[in-house]
Amino acid sequence: MRAVLEARQKAAAVRVEELEAELERVRAALAEAEEVLRRRLIGLEQYLEALAEADVPAVVAGGVSQKKPVGPRRAVPHR
Repeated sequence: MRAVLEARQKAAAVRVEELEAELERVRAALAEAEEVLRRRLIGLEQYLEALAEADVPAVVAGGVSQKKPVGPRRAVPHR
């Protein structure tokens, strides 16, 4: 009976070590994914700021605002 319990305890210890190693891999993958998300959010914010600046009318001498001429827009296919 004691040998059976010791075998079970060893098997449980091995399983714990395996799960701890898997947890470290998952944590590393999560940290990498969070970094990618952070960079993409920064890129999106910069893109939206650039678009907002492009939509602001240009100010010319005399205080009269004048928009830049805009050409025809084309649909861009999604990839």
